Amino acid sequence: MTVMPKETDLCHSKTPPGDDLSPGQRLAAVGHKFVELAEELDLAKDLADLFRENPLVAEHTFRETLFGVARSVLKPTFEALDGHGPTLTVADQSYHRVAVTSGGAMTMFGPVDFDRSRYRPSGTGPSIIPAECTLGLTTGGLTPAAAGVSMSLLSGLTARESEEAWRQFGVQGPSTASLLRLAADVGSEMATGADELLSAVRDREALPTGTASLLVSLDGVMMRMNTETVDETETDAGWRAAACGVIGFVDADGNRLDARCFGHLPETGKETLKSQLSAELFHWLTVDPDLKVVAVADGAPDNGTFLEALCPELALLDFWPAAEHLKAAADAAFGPETATGTAWFEQWRHPLRHDANGAAKVIDAWRYLSRTGKGTADIGRELGYFSKNRHRMDDANAAAAGFAIGSGSVEAANKVLITSRMKRSGQSWCRDGGQGVLSIRARCKSRRFARAWKDLVPRRNRHGDWASKAPANDNRAIRLALVA
Repeated sequence: MTVMPKETDLCHSKTPPGDDLSPGQRLAAVGHKFVELAEELDLAKDLADLFRENPLVAEHTFRETLFGVARSVLKPTFEALDGHGPTLTVADQSYHRVAVTSGGAMTMFGPVDFDRSRYRPSGTGPSIIPAECTLGLTTGGLTPAAAGVSMSLLSGLTARESEEAWRQFGVQGPSTASLLRLAADVGSEMATGADELLSAVRDREALPTGTASLLVSLDGVMMRMNTETVDETETDAGWRAAACGVIGFVDADGNRLDARCFGHLPETGKETLKSQLSAELFHWLTVDPDLKVVAVADGAPDNGTFLEALCPELALLDFWPAAEHLKAAADAAFGPETATGTAWFEQWRHPLRHDANGAAKVIDAWRYLSRTGKGTADIGRELGYFSKNRHRMDDANAAAAGFAIGSGSVEAANKVLITSRMKRSGQSWCRDGGQGVLSIRARCKSRRFARAWKDLVPRRNRHGDWASKAPANDNRAIRLALVA
């Protein structure tokens, strides 16, 4: 079997790209030279031999060879960022180079070790490392691209699973501990700039073609939180209500075209989530003032009050929770899962959904049941639920007009955003780490992650280190000086 070419052989070609090309064009030209060199060395024959022996090993070997080339090229690239001379001035502060030490960056191709200069101020203050600041290294020394991949993985996997996923990609990626710190720092950063980041993404989006109405809905779901201090008050670990919200884009036939998901960890009054939902809704109403708004929620008073304050054309009680209350009454009167109870439930579920006067008929049927003496207390509770929400139960007319009548999208958001990711066996969350995962997960499910991450990286470079805690180096000052 022919031996694979060395990394240094693959990195060089006989004819260098022209000096009149831009850096991007020169990089593309190098890629073309690589292909030419592969043809000259008859690399296809060597690879074919490897694939005949073992296709799985062959592909991994080829990938590692290419990744090794990338790491070999990135090492001098990162060191070239360090050409600032023996002295440096940042924000009227003079620095002098005191040492060249070995450092590292975790890239998309794996770890890259490189030499970088450390500068010390003439007076007091922390030292700075220009190369690391120019690279925009995040928590754990990850490049912005590697950090983006890591957060995308963390949106669906645990930190340990994400570390293993990096290995499956053939890369020695960040450790579990580094990933946990990254999630916490991203959560802290996103919490301080959520409105700005969401607005920037929205402004570049177009209204889905065919949208006739907007469905807005929110709900809560219990999740376990660690001990934390909120507003100078320590809260014990335990189960608390997180919140999910959805803005759905619906066509004239009531079909959902797209949706934007939002999630926030437990918070008094769901104020952050409500603010984000309101901003999203009013943005799209500004884009198209003719859009109709339908607000759908379960019977929780706080949710209904918030949605009705948005002045929707329709404020509906979610059909599916209402049907669950109907089933509870049937179980109370006839016994759980009995044939008689099931028949009664099916008899009245249809008019509840399809009859313009269905709610009134169901209430009358419940009143009759309450006089039989079976499950009177439970029936009375369900009767109170329907009576209190009767003004929001107009499903038949709403469906006939082409409006969505169920908040299935928010139920799905609860399951997809929180339950399936953040309520696994034994999981409990700190606020920053949990919000980081939840925010990125919401953007992934809204197909907004790529745009949001591109906005977050320059924001991070503008504000300094990911963490709001005191950074080891004055990254903000040096970054501003280097890009000025």
